[in-house]
Amino acid sequence: MRVIICDDEEKVCQLIHDLIDWDALGIEQVKSAHSGFETIELTQSFHPDLIISDVRMPGRPGSELVRIIRKISPDTDFI
Repeated sequence: MRVIICDDEEKVCQLIHDLIDWDALGIEQVKSAHSGFETIELTQSFHPDLIISDVRMPGRPGSELVRIIRKISPDTDFI
């Protein structure tokens, strides 16, 4: 399983990354993105199973990000 953590604040991404025992959950790879644009680009190459995203971000809010990524990767889940 692959995960992208998306938040415009790098410290928030790092905190989420550090708080979760990814191995215990069977998560193989975790990457971070700091904007909606970066998340969209990363999705195209990384093909995540799950995206953990902030709702309020500059550029592309979380709700718009979900709509766009559903077209690129319909099987990706979101938190």
